[in-house]
Amino acid sequence: MTKRNTREIILEEALNLFAVKGYQSVTVKEIAHAVGIKDSSLYKHFDSKQAIYDTLLEWMNQKFEETVTFYRLPQGEIESVAREYGRNDLIWLKKACEAVFLFFLKDPQAAKFRRMLTIEQYKSDNAAKTLNSWFFNDAIRFQTDLFKEMIKQGSFRDGPPQIIALQFYGPFYTLLCQYDQLPEKEAEALELLMAHIEQFAAIYQIRNEEC
Repeated sequence: MTKRNTREIILEEALNLFAVKGYQSVTVKEIAHAVGIKDSSLYKHFDSKQAIYDTLLEWMNQKFEETVTFYRLPQGEIESVAREYGRNDLIWLKKACEAVFLFFLKDPQAAKFRRMLTIEQYKSDNAAKTLNSWFFNDAIRFQTDLFKEMIKQGSFRDGPPQIIALQFYGPFYTLLCQYDQLPEKEAEALELLMAHIEQFAAIYQIRNEEC
């Protein structure tokens, strides 16, 4: 087993505390105590609590990119991404959505980071901006652009792209919040998510045989 270094332990313990108490309520002394080191020793690894937060954000972005790459989800120019989504079948779409959903629901760091942002959004402008970027603005903007391009390419039925994006993403995020911290009901959450995707695809997707 690979031994974790002190810097990694600081990040993990800080995230554990942030997910329960929020960023603003946690002190450097509490983080150091959770790690089992002195405050002065913590500052050898991070200049401030803000530096810990910034590193956690970079860490989460990296973990998500690794998940996207692992499951071979389309990346790059929106035209090629839309083409890839358009040519793949419903089984592939379900697997792609399941991978992203379970990352935010079950990945220990990602789930805790989301909880921290949820707690902290009313206390910190930075947390509110990060939450909106991760779970609202960027997600809806990407899907709006994706559906707009898919309509243009003829693999999606015509309609207002932003509204279609909201129709797709709304249930996704609702289920994420509803089943957070309910690991025993993961199968139920996935069943509802898959039913939503089937219904959405039935309404909007134009299959090859229809073209």
